[in-house]
Order: sequence, then C-alpha cells, then structure tokens
Amino acid sequence: MEKYQILVKCERLDSVLDDWIKSGKCDITLRIAKTKGCRVIETTDALYAARIVKYLLAAERVNIVKTSV
Repeated sequence: MEKYQILVKCERLDSVLDDWIKSGKCDITLRIAKTKGCRVIETTDALYAARIVKYLLAAERVNIVKTSV
C-alpha cells in the first residue's frame, strides 16, 4: 500500500478541504509541515491525491511512502 504525503501552502488548503468535504470519499490526515506556511495532507487514495495535484493545483511537493499492511 502507498501513502501519499502532499505538501500544500496554507492559502491553498481551504480549497482542498472544501473540495474534500463536497466530493471526497476517502480518509485524509492533516499535519503541520516543517516548511513554514505549509501543511501536509496524507491519504492512501491515489485518485484523490492525483486530484489535489492536477485538478486543484495545490501541491508544492509530493512524497510517496510504501507501507506494509
């Protein structure tokens, strides 16, 4: 299983959360990033991660972590 860690600037976070509330059918986790003024969104849903990157244009950086089940 893969976990997607998406770095998002705080000013773009509202649009991502609004979209997730309306159409998101997956779990996300928000956490504070080491980068000032940014947050990290974590999800295991590849389609929603791609939506954040391509449709919402909110990603500054994406990290993919392989996890064992």
